[in-house]
Amino acid sequence: MNMPMIKSNQIQPNLNSLIAEEVLAVAQVNVAEHEKIAKAKQFLDRAFPLNSGSHQDVSSYVVYYQHLLAFFADGSHSGLRQPKQFVAFNGTKDSPNAIVLQDQGCHVELSFDRSGMIGTRDLANLEDVQIEAPTSIETTEARSSTSRHWLSLLHAGMPSANDTQDKQFTAKDGGDYSLKTIVNL
Repeated sequence: MNMPMIKSNQIQPNLNSLIAEEVLAVAQVNVAEHEKIAKAKQFLDRAFPLNSGSHQDVSSYVVYYQHLLAFFADGSHSGLRQPKQFVAFNGTKDSPNAIVLQDQGCHVELSFDRSGMIGTRDLANLEDVQIEAPTSIETTEARSSTSRHWLSLLHAGMPSANDTQDKQFTAKDGGDYSLKTIVNL
């Protein structure tokens, strides 16, 4: 049987080209992801500013009594400029899985996952920032009902299970804190 032989020097340039294309694609995804995280944290700096510092530089968040503290890599920390904006959390106080902030009736959930797609690359392990978006819908009986949807700033285009279920948290005073999601048929 006479099979054509491919020389290894012919394969190498093609393989190098494919590897270079893949590395470039991964780098572009990482840049886009980094930009999304930066924009989400800029939103947090505008809507939920810290007394000092920026959410960009936070390495961890901790619930201290009824306050949210943001810790920085150098060991310093800061609270929210308006402490009443912190309303609830999930997980433990020293390592919350989620934090709920509220401003003018709108809730924002910060979720953390050190092994998540985004959380592994973020200093504070921030996996997602979701904004509660109430929408008024007229029913057939001409009365308004409110449906709450969650919009993700970091996982755009991905369906959220949170659109169809209530979210349960621990209020900063230790009680239950529930965010109702009304499903319209």
